[in-house]
Amino acid sequence: MYGKPAWGTVLPLAGMAAAPEAIPGLPLAKALQATAGAGFALYCLTALVLISIRIRMRWRIHSNTTGAEQPHEHLGQK
Repeated sequence: MYGKPAWGTVLPLAGMAAAPEAIPGLPLAKALQATAGAGFALYCLTALVLISIRIRMRWRIHSNTTGAEQPHEHLGQK
Protein backbone atom coordinates (compact mmCIF):
# COMPACT_ATOMS: atom_id res chain seq x y z
CA MET A 1 0.00 0.00 0.00
CA TYR A 2 2.68 2.50 0.91
CA GLY A 3 5.64 0.97 -0.95
CA LYS A 4 4.32 0.87 -4.53
CA PRO A 5 2.35 3.59 -6.32
CA ALA A 6 -0.97 2.71 -7.89
CA TRP A 7 -0.93 1.99 -11.64
CA GLY A 8 -3.21 4.93 -12.28
CA THR A 9 -0.56 7.34 -11.09
CA VAL A 10 2.27 5.75 -13.10
CA LEU A 11 0.63 5.25 -16.50
CA PRO A 12 -0.07 8.95 -17.27
CA LEU A 13 3.65 9.64 -16.85
CA ALA A 14 4.40 7.33 -19.78
CA GLY A 15 3.16 10.05 -22.12
CA MET A 16 5.71 12.45 -20.71
CA ALA A 17 8.54 10.29 -22.05
CA ALA A 18 7.37 10.73 -25.66
CA ALA A 19 9.16 13.24 -27.84
CA PRO A 20 7.25 16.54 -28.17
CA GLU A 21 7.25 16.19 -31.97
CA ALA A 22 5.39 12.88 -31.66
CA ILE A 23 2.48 14.38 -29.74
CA PRO A 24 -0.28 15.35 -32.20
CA GLY A 25 -1.70 18.81 -31.72
CA LEU A 26 1.33 20.24 -29.93
CA PRO A 27 2.25 22.67 -32.76
CA LEU A 28 -1.36 23.85 -32.84
CA ALA A 29 -1.36 24.32 -29.07
CA LYS A 30 1.86 26.34 -29.25
CA ALA A 31 0.41 28.53 -32.02
CA LEU A 32 -2.76 29.10 -30.02
CA GLN A 33 -0.73 29.99 -26.95
CA ALA A 34 1.31 32.51 -28.95
CA THR A 35 -1.87 34.01 -30.40
CA ALA A 36 -3.41 34.28 -26.95
CA GLY A 37 -0.26 35.97 -25.66
CA ALA A 38 -0.35 38.48 -28.50
CA GLY A 39 -4.04 39.15 -27.86
CA PHE A 40 -3.40 39.76 -24.18
CA ALA A 41 -0.54 42.13 -25.01
CA LEU A 42 -2.84 44.03 -27.39
CA TYR A 43 -5.52 44.19 -24.69
CA CYS A 44 -3.04 45.60 -22.16
CA LEU A 45 -1.74 48.14 -24.68
CA THR A 46 -5.28 49.29 -25.49
CA ALA A 47 -6.11 49.66 -21.80
CA LEU A 48 -2.92 51.65 -21.22
CA VAL A 49 -3.70 53.99 -24.12
CA LEU A 50 -7.27 54.58 -22.93
CA ILE A 51 -6.15 55.25 -19.35
CA SER A 52 -3.45 57.66 -20.51
CA ILE A 53 -5.97 59.52 -22.72
CA ARG A 54 -8.35 59.82 -19.79
CA ILE A 55 -5.63 61.11 -17.48
CA ARG A 56 -4.45 63.61 -20.09
CA MET A 57 -7.99 64.89 -20.67
CA ARG A 58 -8.54 65.36 -16.94
CA TRP A 59 -5.21 67.16 -16.64
CA ARG A 60 -6.10 69.53 -19.50
CA ILE A 61 -9.52 70.29 -18.02
CA HIS A 62 -7.94 70.95 -14.63
CA SER A 63 -5.20 73.16 -16.08
CA ASN A 64 -7.65 75.18 -18.22
CA THR A 65 -9.79 76.22 -15.27
CA THR A 66 -8.40 78.76 -12.86
CA GLY A 67 -9.49 79.53 -9.33
CA ALA A 68 -11.93 82.24 -10.45
CA GLU A 69 -13.54 80.05 -13.08
CA GLN A 70 -14.35 76.98 -10.99
CA PRO A 71 -17.70 75.54 -12.08
CA HIS A 72 -20.54 75.60 -9.56
CA GLU A 73 -18.66 78.03 -7.36
CA HIS A 74 -21.77 80.10 -6.84
CA LEU A 75 -23.83 77.20 -5.52
CA GLY A 76 -24.51 77.35 -1.84
CA GLN A 77 -24.01 81.12 -1.65
CA LYS A 78 -26.94 83.43 -1.08
